[in-house]
Amino acid sequence: MPPRAQLDHIVVAVSRLDDGIAQFERLTGVRPGVGGRHPGRGTENALVSLGGGSYLEIIAPQPAASLSPRDEMMRTLAHLTIVNWAVCVPEVDAAVGALRGAGFATSPPQPGARLTTSGERLDWMTFGLEDQGITGAPFFIRWSPNTRHPSTTATGGCTLEHLSIAGPDGGRLTKMLRALDVGGIEVTEGAAAIQAALACGSTRAILTSASAT
Repeated sequence: MPPRAQLDHIVVAVSRLDDGIAQFERLTGVRPGVGGRHPGRGTENALVSLGGGSYLEIIAPQPAASLSPRDEMMRTLAHLTIVNWAVCVPEVDAAVGALRGAGFATSPPQPGARLTTSGERLDWMTFGLEDQGITGAPFFIRWSPNTRHPSTTATGGCTLEHLSIAGPDGGRLTKMLRALDVGGIEVTEGAAAIQAALACGSTRAILTSASAT
């Protein structure tokens, strides 16, 4: 049987964290809580729990920080923009084996860590697909057993109504998700786009990737 996996978090970028927090609060009525800074990356974040073991991460450059070419584009984002999403796997080796068995090569797992604003340490391992041509593919994360999952500590008040991923290679993305038995994600063929619909009390809000705007 493939390992059980699920949506872990949706990554939403913006040029300034304070602006992103304010924008999200205007959209939903919920104010994200500051999460912390990513050592060596030059970014910082704020989080909102979506319940059910998932959360939304707002990520932005730290003021005056040096960024990688991958993250430099955040400086151009005046509005909250979905840039990535993550699938949580319960065991890295089993997940890698399931993906490779389905014909997908994976990158080497890399450790990561950061401190919360209260000084609590969060540890994880991440990896991705070697094939960067699969539009809208997530990255994969395995949280340390000693780490409290961010969905249990982040600001509450929102739930995810749906997450949809569109791309010209939707069939391969669907096959990849099935290899890990990930459900609840809508995948369609078409122009590249990611859309998340949130319910925050009586308020509904839509967040999209740049290609969907």
